[in-house]
Amino acid sequence: MKRLFKAILPFLFFFLIISPVFAQQGSSATPSSATTRQEKLEQIRERVEERREAIRMEIEERRATRTARLVERRKVNVRAFFGRLTGRYEAAINRLEKLIARMESRLNKIEESNEEIDTTTIREEIDEAKDKLVEASAALAQAKTSLEDILAADDPKEAFTDVKDLLKGIKDELVEIHQILVHLIGDMKGLRVGQEE
Repeated sequence: MKRLFKAILPFLFFFLIISPVFAQQGSSATPSSATTRQEKLEQIRERVEERREAIRMEIEERRATRTARLVERRKVNVRAFFGRLTGRYEAAINRLEKLIARMESRLNKIEESNEEIDTTTIREEIDEAKDKLVEASAALAQAKTSLEDILAADDPKEAFTDVKDLLKGIKDELVEIHQILVHLIGDMKGLRVGQEE
């Protein structure tokens, strides 16, 4: 509907301007009045063409402003999404670090109470979980620093998928670390049960 209105508007404007010109002129056409009529028509055509060009420029400016606002809004949304997820991942990393520290403390107590228990495999798996946690922490720090570079890209959709892929890799690492630690907790409980008997 708006497009139809915008297409008809210049013609209506043209006819509204021209109709008084024709109404003012009489039925008797003299050669001098014919030339003045031609000159007036040319002036009117020029004004209409200038007005059309001004309307085109205004539409272009509005379109450019609208797309710029959309791009900024998308960037704000990507930053908010990234901020929420990095906050969650940082909290998960802190929880896993505390869990590893508690597990090491408990393993030390088990070793102190019974020196014959072999805990080398458990220690190796805890060290592996620590290494992966350090890698996940480093990846998260790298993701934070590269966020602005990603957002500076021309295509916000592509930037958003890059951010999601980056964070998905970190999530997968944290899930893997958690699974290792859950398995180790079961192994450590088995050590305690065997010791109590």
